[in-house]
Amino acid sequence: MVVYRRKEDSQTWHWCSNCSQYPTGQDIIKRQSRPEYGEFCEECTVKEQTGDCKSDSFFSVRK
Repeated sequence: MVVYRRKEDSQTWHWCSNCSQYPTGQDIIKRQSRPEYGEFCEECTVKEQTGDCKSDSFFSVRK
């Protein structure tokens, strides 16, 4: 299952853990379902389209 993540102060959602802008740290918002608002990372989109997207499961990123 894909996990969408963004920093609290950003509207850009990421879902590929190998994205150069993949958010880490304490101020992260996570969702299991595709967000209905905000922007989607262009790098993650390209990685997904080319089959190069590596994603964490929801349970591996949960705290």
